[in-house]
Amino acid sequence: MMRIKSPFKLFLFSLLVFVITLTIICNTVSLLSCYFACPKVLPDNHQVLRIIFYGSSETSDGSTVSANISILDRSGQEIVKIERSWPDDFLAADFASAEFGDNIYYFPERIYGTNSVLTRRNPFSKKPGTDLVPYYIENGSCLFGTTDVEKRSLYKLGIFSLNPYSVFMGLAKRYTVNLSGCRPGVYYGIFAENGILSLKPE
Repeated sequence: MMRIKSPFKLFLFSLLVFVITLTIICNTVSLLSCYFACPKVLPDNHQVLRIIFYGSSETSDGSTVSANISILDRSGQEIVKIERSWPDDFLAADFASAEFGDNIYYFPERIYGTNSVLTRRNPFSKKPGTDLVPYYIENGSCLFGTTDVEKRSLYKLGIFSLNPYSVFMGLAKRYTVNLSGCRPGVYYGIFAENGILSLKPE
């Protein structure tokens, strides 16, 4: 049996064991809540994002691309519209997913310039781009849902899918949709259909 003589080392060891135990308990509770939430909401089968590119331009700092990004709920209604420019030539969108059997739920995580990720020097720094999560997850509710039950259930699934621990344990996944092929002035949609994310013109 391992003996730890130093009081400080004993404290650190005890703290580490406590943190690990607490993390396992919290994530187990989150996992169980997702299993109970799944029967209350159908798997994703709808358009998640609507995108239209205005074009790109050159500045003294490099290239920028302008676009309008709309986040849609499950009934196709617009939750929020984000209109801005990103410092890059091309954009990509990251999604997190919660997958339970045949049920797959997608949650848009971030819109960003592809070069900004490739050239990021510090992997532990804040990811570049626009964080989409605060636009549809708030106050214990996910605005993708159209009823209170759906909103609460999707909130649990969304929080679970966005948790790095869930990804580390292989219980959630990350997907990237490349938007470099989108033409300016054309509306595109990112659809979650039959368990697959797809990009296509509306």
